[in-house]
Amino acid sequence: MSGNIEEAGIRVLTEGELISRVVEKHKKFLEEYRKEFEELDSKLTQYEEDAKNAKISRTRMAERKEVLKEKRQQYYHQAEGLLEKELFPKLDLVTADKIKEDIKKLKGQIEPEEEQNLKSSLMENLYELFKEKEIEESLLPQIISRLDEASSSNLELKEIKDSEKQLEEDDGSKSSEISKSKPQHKWLSTKIKSHEEALSYWEKQKA
Repeated sequence: MSGNIEEAGIRVLTEGELISRVVEKHKKFLEEYRKEFEELDSKLTQYEEDAKNAKISRTRMAERKEVLKEKRQQYYHQAEGLLEKELFPKLDLVTADKIKEDIKKLKGQIEPEEEQNLKSSLMENLYELFKEKEIEESLLPQIISRLDEASSSNLELKEIKDSEKQLEEDDGSKSSEISKSKPQHKWLSTKIKSHEEALSYWEKQKA
């Protein structure tokens, strides 16, 4: 049989050559799998780091929202206190009640744009009333300052809520990527271990 093979020009590989080829095959697979594993591992590490940072950001945003809600109510309460002390005693009940109703609306959960429009209308009204009732001019800027601070707090609240929404969308996308990538990550890890063991075995046979 070997004579026929030699006549056909086919050379039979020695055991050492066969082992060398097997070793090279395992090295080739290891190189490919390790490269893919490292890229995927880096991506997963980044996703997990992003998720950790997002969690910290959400905690800070929640704390900041509570501060802003409280500040907003305090500013409106202060403005209302000044009006009750200096302006309301000089107004008829209908006019005073109208201003109180406007402030009640402002203190509620409304969009910044609506709040800004309502605040502008109220400030125009207050300006006319302060002028008409000849109330000390320095009081109006104090009230307006508090109304401005309150509406600024609401604007920041809106920005935080928008940021939270974006974070949730990003988290959903990253969670999906992690779920899709982890099985491949595990499979590659198993394959690398398997080829490392096989390579170690065949290199010993080669020696």
